[in-house]
Amino acid sequence: MRKMDSTEICNLLEIIIGETEPIADTWADEKIEENLKTLIDIGDWILDGLLRSAEHRKSSYASSRQNGERAYATMLAWKDWLANKEEELA
Repeated sequence: MRKMDSTEICNLLEIIIGETEPIADTWADEKIEENLKTLIDIGDWILDGLLRSAEHRKSSYASSRQNGERAYATMLAWKDWLANKEEELA
């Protein structure tokens, strides 16, 4: 069995999770909120995985350090992105 790439995984997640943007219809938005809760749980899982990898950024082993640095750099990039989005939404 071949491994799915990130595009295929994201497409599959869209199918599995469903819509997450409210549409101003009470019945539909209740279901959408459940989908959003699922998306948040997956986001938490992703962030935990990044943190576990980032904790290796000062490893004495080059391969572990490289992965840790990539995870840490991603965390910093997401931090900046979130700060910018927070300003836009304020």
